[in-house]
Amino acid sequence: MKKIETELKDCYILEPNRFGDDRGYFSPYFIQKDLDELGFKRVVQANRSKSSKGVLRGLHFQKNPKCQAKIVEVIKGSAIDVVVDLRVDSPTYGKYTAVKLTDENNRQLFVPRGFAHGFISLEDDTVFQYLIDNDYAPKLEAGILWNDPDLGIDWDKIFKENGITKPLLSDKDQVHPGIKDNKVIFKREQEKFLITGYNGQLGYDIKRELLKNGVKEENILAIDKDEMDITDREAVMNVVGEFKPDVIFHCAAWTAVDKAEDMKDVVTKINVEGTKNLTDASILVGAKIVYLSTDYVFDGTKDGAYNPEDKVNPKSVYGETKYLGEEEIRKNPKHFIARISWVFGINGKNFIRTMLKLSENHSELNVVDDQIGSPTYTVDLSHLLVNLAQTDSYGTYHATNEGYCSWAEFAEYIFKINNKDVKINKVSTDEYLKLTGTKQAYRPKNSRLDKSKLEEIGLERMPSWQDATQRYCEELKEETLTLKRGQ
Repeated sequence: MKKIETELKDCYILEPNRFGDDRGYFSPYFIQKDLDELGFKRVVQANRSKSSKGVLRGLHFQKNPKCQAKIVEVIKGSAIDVVVDLRVDSPTYGKYTAVKLTDENNRQLFVPRGFAHGFISLEDDTVFQYLIDNDYAPKLEAGILWNDPDLGIDWDKIFKENGITKPLLSDKDQVHPGIKDNKVIFKREQEKFLITGYNGQLGYDIKRELLKNGVKEENILAIDKDEMDITDREAVMNVVGEFKPDVIFHCAAWTAVDKAEDMKDVVTKINVEGTKNLTDASILVGAKIVYLSTDYVFDGTKDGAYNPEDKVNPKSVYGETKYLGEEEIRKNPKHFIARISWVFGINGKNFIRTMLKLSENHSELNVVDDQIGSPTYTVDLSHLLVNLAQTDSYGTYHATNEGYCSWAEFAEYIFKINNKDVKINKVSTDEYLKLTGTKQAYRPKNSRLDKSKLEEIGLERMPSWQDATQRYCEELKEETLTLKRGQ
């Protein structure tokens, strides 16, 4: 496949080889290894459109996290394809290229992520074909005005040379903003990410998610207390100032709920003062910051699911300090607060591991059934948070796997899918404390969190907690097998 540079950085005309004789021809129009070099890693969707002569479509793009790269070609008829570089750090930002594509010239155009794309059909029944590397997301559709004078596209010349008197446009394509009014920011250079609390369950999986998305190792600084104590303001300022991340995932926190009741000063220093230090540092370098909060900011007395805008009323030191951390984070205008609950992941202790361990020498267990929430898998959560951080839809969100259950129902499901014969005695919180003789911090009985705000900004909800639990247990089994092989 021949690769020809255009006027735009990273945008190429592609000419697949064509082999033929008087009987016809053969041409490979998609070769993955050739496209890997361009950054087009996979085909998620293949589309076709049919247009009459003079139909002008564009200039379109999708916002992050559903920004798309495209490979476009005309398989019947002809068209002028026009793309504009919208990457603010690109040497060709705001410039355009126009390429003629026909069913005879065997040309394709590679349109990278961060470009606006459109075309005008030069013949009736022109059929356009798109290969796309990301999902279609209607709520994230956007565009640039096709005839914005700041782009300098010589449409009059294109119309005159091809016998078009007036272009045919949709109503939507006539009202897109010009490039100067475009609020969507794309970048050519890869962003840098800082993760606090890397040795925890979520921090570990956020790094895995970033690497899976193609972020280079050198663009990720995943650290824990040994590398940067968030309560040491000078250390935080130095590390953040030197690395200059574009996005900070703040996962570090005091999470021992019961112990927090007797150590309020220590917990406040970590969850509030440490968060203030990181927020101030993020503002200085202009970074977005993603903060992990908790269902414990609510008292759990509401009927139905809590919305992000509902009044908080924390009843524990942990819940109170996490909410005060939220207030610090809000001082950075570019903040995301994600309230989560009942988290489990491969890199740490959690309820599933505890239940499976207890099943080894218990045939019967007492488990609370009057606390309701959503078990949440850090693999799913990290995918959502990375996507959320690519947007500019700042604010407070609820982020858990779908569905609700009690701790007792959660335990029953864990034993069921792992073929464990353990009887669960469902008891109230008060009964459990009497039976065990333990003292606990206040726990909200209703931890149902409404996630509809995520859909409003075009993000998909996470899978059900049952699906997540099954996948996690498979990951646990693989971990066990890996350890055995290592022995």
